[in-house]
Amino acid sequence: MPSLTCRSVSDNSSARELSSATDDARPAQHLAGTPHEGASISNEESIERTSIQSDPCWKPAKRKSIFLCRLAPWARKLLKVGIKAAMIGILLALSVGLFYYFKSLSYDIGEIQKMPERSVIFDMDGKELATLHGENRRLISRTEIPDFFVSALEAREDKRFFNHGGVDLRGVLRAAIRNASDMSFTQGASTLTMQLARNSFNLREKNLHRKLVEIAIALRIEASYSKDEILSAYVNRIYFGSGCHGLEEASRRYFGVSAADLTRRQCALLVGIIRAPHACSPLRAPEKAILQQDEVLARMVSEGILSQKEASGIQSSDLGLSPAGSSPGGNRALQAVRRHFEELIDTRDIRNGGLRLQSTIRADMQNLLEQETKAFLKAIPGSPEIAAVCIDPRTGGIRGIVGGRASGNTSFNRALDARRDLGEIFSLFVYAAAAERGISPRKGQPVTLGREIGTEDLIRLMERFGFKGPFLAGDDLFRGGLSATPLEVAAAAATMTAAGQKPRTYFLRRLLNSDGNQILSIGPSTRSAFAPTSVRAALETQFSGDVPRFLLGASPSKTDAWAVWLGSERTICLWVGHDTPTRLDSPDILLSALQNSIQRLGAARPKPLSASQAKR
Repeated sequence: MPSLTCRSVSDNSSARELSSATDDARPAQHLAGTPHEGASISNEESIERTSIQSDPCWKPAKRKSIFLCRLAPWARKLLKVGIKAAMIGILLALSVGLFYYFKSLSYDIGEIQKMPERSVIFDMDGKELATLHGENRRLISRTEIPDFFVSALEAREDKRFFNHGGVDLRGVLRAAIRNASDMSFTQGASTLTMQLARNSFNLREKNLHRKLVEIAIALRIEASYSKDEILSAYVNRIYFGSGCHGLEEASRRYFGVSAADLTRRQCALLVGIIRAPHACSPLRAPEKAILQQDEVLARMVSEGILSQKEASGIQSSDLGLSPAGSSPGGNRALQAVRRHFEELIDTRDIRNGGLRLQSTIRADMQNLLEQETKAFLKAIPGSPEIAAVCIDPRTGGIRGIVGGRASGNTSFNRALDARRDLGEIFSLFVYAAAAERGISPRKGQPVTLGREIGTEDLIRLMERFGFKGPFLAGDDLFRGGLSATPLEVAAAAATMTAAGQKPRTYFLRRLLNSDGNQILSIGPSTRSAFAPTSVRAALETQFSGDVPRFLLGASPSKTDAWAVWLGSERTICLWVGHDTPTRLDSPDILLSALQNSIQRLGAARPKPLSASQAKR
């Protein structure tokens, strides 16, 4: 029976205790014992140990710490699990850290000090027209960065910049808590070094992988460069909107001064727009830019950098903002292309330099427009302004543009921005509207036709042509009381020659990055505005036979003169007038000269486009 052959552990323990007590009761000399007695005792103990260890019920005693003995069983189990989880977490963190460290080695840290290449505009034939930025860009050093700009930047973007090693742990913890509460990736805790890494290597995705790569690169940057070098690289590379990369270019573009000469208010504004350079561009949204400036100053007050009185004084100082479109360099065509380019990159958040802009401009057509407008201005009395635009009616591509006198105000492109009364040239479009409504067009009777159509319906029909107004009412409208830009007139004329299909006008057809990869492409796009029979009836009413098709006329007040060429390959619009509406000197002489100019431009034969170019 097991009960007879198996001794319990407690029995063994009792035996050992009894033996120990007996030994303790012996006299000292007996304890020493004779060699024979000692051997006998050792032998007995050895036999006893062997017997106990061979006992299948025997287990060695385990020592427990006082701390563990005081814990409940469930708490001891939880502690063990926690220790194992911590060890696994440490190993996992080390593995992730090593992975992203080696991942960061694929990025060349030296790139942070290299300025993006200049962006270049090309014409239809692939010839370089001009550069948009970068040609005269200059890297600025730390000594050229205003101290107030640095203080504002610290307060707004990274208040522990000079104390951390690339990653602000407190900021990361704060962002993690905020992201957990928002259940989305709303906060990034990016330091200036991390922002520099992101902008240098175009790390745009909002996810954990991108953030860890950014952190790894930032740590390498901090290990390789001083704080002043990192700060200089940051301000030379950061994007400030409106195509401006770097503090120096933004200072010159927005305020017409070098970065070293920025005022404290200008510094605060530039720091403020860093987070949203597109939406808060001082040229297009000055109110938003000033709001960001005020937030920067308020932050500096809360950080103890400024007193409230000092901040109020800065807010009330002169901002000195340059007018929109007053950037130096380039003719009106290139400025128009740049304007279109800036609208595109602001919409799509394109911040890199080194772009290749393939435009719709034809260099030969552009030269013809410039030469003809200069010759016209020399041949007429007075000193009016002039605007000209040429578009391809098949595609809407703008082939050339002149926005005013070469020495005039470059901030206002009259071909795109000047809205003037159409006057006599409006009749053709009234004829098309009448035919669209089933009314037979009659030459020389725009008022009668307009009355039959009605003011409201005529305005709706004119909006199909792309005219945006403002519109007068009644007979005043029927006589040409409609304000439009030269580009709108050229596009409406193109609709007439393209069988009622209105083309979308554009300057840029392709945008490539520095590696030659396409970022975006803009192709021809048309929409049906009028029935082909309606525009054909209007053209047949206005023109007879094979005579050159062009419109010539003045507004009722003789403040504006127009000439429009309607060709199958190009439509051209010329406008002459004053920026402040004033009666033109010798309108008859001016109209005669205008007729000669539009006929020369219409009859000119630039180099024919290739089959592929004709589709752009």
